[in-house]
Amino acid sequence: MEKGLIQVYTTGSDQINFAPMGLSLRAAGQGLSTLMTSFIPYDFMEGARVASSLLDPYLTVDHGAVENCVSHPEAHDKARRATAKAFQRSREAMLSGNFDIVILNGILDLVARQFFSLEEILGLLEEKPTTVELVLSGFKASEQIIKKADLVTEMVVSKPGGSFSGKDPGQGHGAIDVVTGRGKGKTTYCLGKALLVSCLQIPTLVFQVIKSPSPYGEIRAIRRLPHLTIKTMGRGFLNVHAAGLEKKHIVAARQAWQLLRREIYSLEYGLVVLDEINIATYYGLIGGERVLEMLFSKPPEVDLILTGRNAHPEVMKAASSVIEMREIKHPFAKGIQARKGIEY
Repeated sequence: MEKGLIQVYTTGSDQINFAPMGLSLRAAGQGLSTLMTSFIPYDFMEGARVASSLLDPYLTVDHGAVENCVSHPEAHDKARRATAKAFQRSREAMLSGNFDIVILNGILDLVARQFFSLEEILGLLEEKPTTVELVLSGFKASEQIIKKADLVTEMVVSKPGGSFSGKDPGQGHGAIDVVTGRGKGKTTYCLGKALLVSCLQIPTLVFQVIKSPSPYGEIRAIRRLPHLTIKTMGRGFLNVHAAGLEKKHIVAARQAWQLLRREIYSLEYGLVVLDEINIATYYGLIGGERVLEMLFSKPPEVDLILTGRNAHPEVMKAASSVIEMREIKHPFAKGIQARKGIEY
């Protein structure tokens, strides 16, 4: 990689951000190699192990810090030793030049719990080679880490304040998550969760409503993943400042909505990601009331994730959970352009 940055995905919740996993999928499709070290347990961990084998040699997963830690009087000391070894392995891998991307999932949690000192993490940031992308995630990044980073996204997780007709579609009707906000990482969050879920042999569909067909990294990588499908139905960039949206976008959105409904009701998939559906409803390409109707009538066997900025307020109320990605820092502000294997 010509220019590697420091990315930080932080949160005040106990929910993991799957964006780093999505980044590893995109990178694999563009021939970049990733080491993903996890310092805390997370949902779908077994899916990560399977993903590593399917995407070999482009993805290496290290779960050594969270495995075999049982509850007994020495558990705390054992955990400290395991995490220290995993940290050292990650540092050596970063310095070796064998990986383009090094991801430290949950490392910030252990800083908060004083397993690692802030000085150790800042030292790692100083040592980072210019050709390596370093990604940190976890609980409440310190101001010193944020200052060093090139990209910082805060993930804010909330529950809805109400539901329609006294019926919550998220209770007994399959999970409905909304991922919105101005920060980077919405699509990569969904790609990461889709990757892990599909690697547990749960058929998963990522349905891209706005994006136009292009050889993005994730499109290339899914050739290795038998249970993950990506369908791209859009016509690309929306010129929202024009007098009116081009007819091609309106036609494409209508066609996408019809196909998307068929896919959801087919019961072929256990998880369906409606990527950028929020943008489509915000600009009137797809009616928000149609999306709401689908949420209440969808099969309970199907979980949904709806992504994009400017999520419909009533859709957020109907969701099981709402995840807002807040932009703290973005490399585009420094004039850094999109990079192959990272942003596409």
